[in-house]
Amino acid sequence: MNRYETEEEQVEAIKNWWQKNGTQLLLGILVITLAYSGWQYWKNKQYADSVYASSVFEALQVRAEQGKLGDVAREGLKLMEAQPESPYSTGVALILAKFYMQKGEQQQAEDNFKWAAEHAPDNSLKTVAQLRLARYYAEQKAFEKAQSTLAAIKKDALVPAEKANYDYVSGIIALLNHQAAEAKQAFAQVVANEKADKNLKAVAQLQLDDLS
Repeated sequence: MNRYETEEEQVEAIKNWWQKNGTQLLLGILVITLAYSGWQYWKNKQYADSVYASSVFEALQVRAEQGKLGDVAREGLKLMEAQPESPYSTGVALILAKFYMQKGEQQQAEDNFKWAAEHAPDNSLKTVAQLRLARYYAEQKAFEKAQSTLAAIKKDALVPAEKANYDYVSGIIALLNHQAAEAKQAFAQVVANEKADKNLKAVAQLQLDDLS
């Protein structure tokens, strides 16, 4: 049974949920993706550079969860400049983008999302960054930009877990654009995906229930 009387109430509820819980969910996906990319970076770069990059990202992650970046943000920007090829720099850019969004500094947020999408060192991180950028555009009601960003992702090359993330963001974009049928289809694909993150699948199921 739908908990909301109108589609507008459903959209607003999702926005409110995302403000409270979205950062934690996205950080979880980002950390999982960084695990492999970071390991490759450690193998291919000098040890000192790798340790520094990892420590800056971890410090920024902790501060982001606390809602206070402070001086760590400056260290993150230095890392992005010094080691743009580092997967940790991509992670830093995504965290900074979310931080600026919460502060209402939209241009700063967009710049960091775009930087992450352009500099991500491998396809997995690039996909995460592109999905974040697409979602950002949708929240700004720039739906053409959101769809073109999604279209730039090579769906056929995605592994099942990445496909679940893609479908979820597609569903959110459709819902924000008042395309209920498309949103239901996308969320249903997440729920049916055996490789989807369990938290992502649970959220998609809730949203699917509300749309049914």
